[in-house]
Amino acid sequence: WTSNSSFPAQYWSGESQNGTVFMLLNTLKEPADMFFNLTESPWIRAGRQYSVRDLWTHTDNGTAVRNFTAHQVPSHGVVALLLKDAGDEPAGLWPPCARFEWCMDQNGTRLDDIGFGDLSSRSL
Repeated sequence: WTSNSSFPAQYWSGESQNGTVFMLLNTLKEPADMFFNLTESPWIRAGRQYSVRDLWTHTDNGTAVRNFTAHQVPSHGVVALLLKDAGDEPAGLWPPCARFEWCMDQNGTRLDDIGFGDLSSRSL
């Protein structure tokens, strides 16, 4: 990601000895919900779920599977989260990977190329 004064960066992630740290920076003039896909960080493994801990409030914030939303991040505020691997993601999720366009069958064929059809009829 790159940023400039018109479009400042809103997310940062980095590896630590305790897990992966995510920083969410609200650059807006009002509180905002901030959503991110876990696999956009190079330190997060696809197919895993992660426990989420707020580093500033020292609270456990549940488990993230594929994505996470921080609710009502204050205007110009920052949320610091620590994500730790908590095992395999639950079975039966659809689509079978975090981003459908990246899903591959075991034979190497993209799933959207082998007849999964309209995704709107599937529950996500």
